[in-house]
Amino acid sequence: MLTYVDSSVLVHSYLADEPKHAVARGLIEGRTVLLTSTLALLETSSALVRAARTRRIGDVDTLLAKLYEEVSPTGPVTLVRADMLDTENTARVLVRRFGIRALDALHLAIADLAARPLARSGERVGFASHDPAQRAAAADLGFVAV
Repeated sequence: MLTYVDSSVLVHSYLADEPKHAVARGLIEGRTVLLTSTLALLETSSALVRAARTRRIGDVDTLLAKLYEEVSPTGPVTLVRADMLDTENTARVLVRRFGIRALDALHLAIADLAARPLARSGERVGFASHDPAQRAAAADLGFVAV
């Protein structure tokens, strides 16, 4: 099963003091085919830099290097991109339909437009998030909650 990984899961996988850190790390280090977006890469990088500035973590460069290694062509997470106009239009519909936050809608739109087409015929697509509203919207769209 392909699984789109939201930035909330990526952030939890790098910050050891986050709830469900071990679960998030297990997903990243597991055997599931994982996909995420360049948006998630930017959000996760930002969260790690902010964590370093508040002294939650020490060496941000090591964690950023690990993040970029894990989304490299040889890493466990594949970066996907969707057309920006299609993504924005889809996200706008999702915001109105589900009342979710804009960035959560953007991730769902990218998963729908860029990740779902990569699945084999009949293969279900997972969506990993720590946000309950986003998870519910993903399930309503036919994603498997991970």
